[in-house]
Amino acid sequence: MRIEHDNDSVTEFARRRGVPAVLGEGVVGYTPLLTRFEEDAVGKDIAEFVVDRCLAAGFHGVVLTSNAAPHHPMWHTDGDWMRRVNSRITAA
Repeated sequence: MRIEHDNDSVTEFARRRGVPAVLGEGVVGYTPLLTRFEEDAVGKDIAEFVVDRCLAAGFHGVVLTSNAAPHHPMWHTDGDWMRRVNSRITAA
């Protein structure tokens, strides 16, 4: 089951205020440092789904996951995936 976010209203809210709509912390929520949930197939699928929805709604930026940071293992093990998905964001 996927929870639907109303990204269009966020985009409209930002547009009315003259600021970009940006998702700044991922959507899976807090996962302990070494759980690797966000790095597995399900976590990545959720992250890419959210990126797609945000870009379709006109967001200017999206943080892939809460664990996509230099102090998390994902930074060192999943760089190709992060670069591929980030390239979709920066190309939009």
